[in-house]
Amino acid sequence: MSSDFVPSAPPVQPPAVAPNGNVGRGALFALATIPVGVAAWVVLWGFGFIASLVAALVAFLAVRLYVLGAGRLSRPGALVVLAVTVVTLALAFVGGIAWDAAVAVSEDSGMSTWDALVEPGFWSWFWSILPEVLPEYGGDLAWAVGFGALGSFATLRGAWSASAAEQPVVTEPAPPAPDAPTTAGTPD
Repeated sequence: MSSDFVPSAPPVQPPAVAPNGNVGRGALFALATIPVGVAAWVVLWGFGFIASLVAALVAFLAVRLYVLGAGRLSRPGALVVLAVTVVTLALAFVGGIAWDAAVAVSEDSGMSTWDALVEPGFWSWFWSILPEVLPEYGGDLAWAVGFGALGSFATLRGAWSASAAEQPVVTEPAPPAPDAPTTAGTPD
C-alpha cells in the first residue's frame, strides 16, 4: 500500500482592506456639511443667538457623512472632519455678518433681506466693507469660537479616539511553510 503525501496549500490571506477607507470619497461626502451648517448658523444668528448646538450638529454631520462616503473613520478621516467643521463654522460666522449687512441694506432701502442678498452689487459692497466691520464683531467671534469649541469638542474627540482605535496593527507576515518532501509510490 502506498501513501501519497501532498503538502497543504498556503493559508488563504484575507483580502487587503484599505486602512484609511476611501478618504477622498469621505471628504467629498463630508463637504455637504458646509451649506447645511452655514444655513443653520445664519438662521439662529438672525434670531440673535450664537449656539454651540450648531457646532455640535456640524461636527456630528461631518462625521456621519464622512463615514457614509469612506466606509470607516481613520486618522486622516478625523483630520478631514476637523477641517470641514472649522471651515463650516468660519464660513457660518461670515454668513452671519453678511446677514446683518443684508438686514441693514433692507432697512435703508425698503427691500426685503432676501432681495438685498441677491442684489447684484451687494456682495462686492459686502466684501469691501468686511475688513472695516470685522473688528466690531470681535466679541461675537470670541463667543462663536468658545461655543463652537464647546459644541463640537465631544464629537471631534470621539472621532479622533475612534480613528486611533481603528488603526491597523502592523505585524510581520508569517514565514512561508517549508517545502515538505513528497513521497509517492513507496512500497509498504
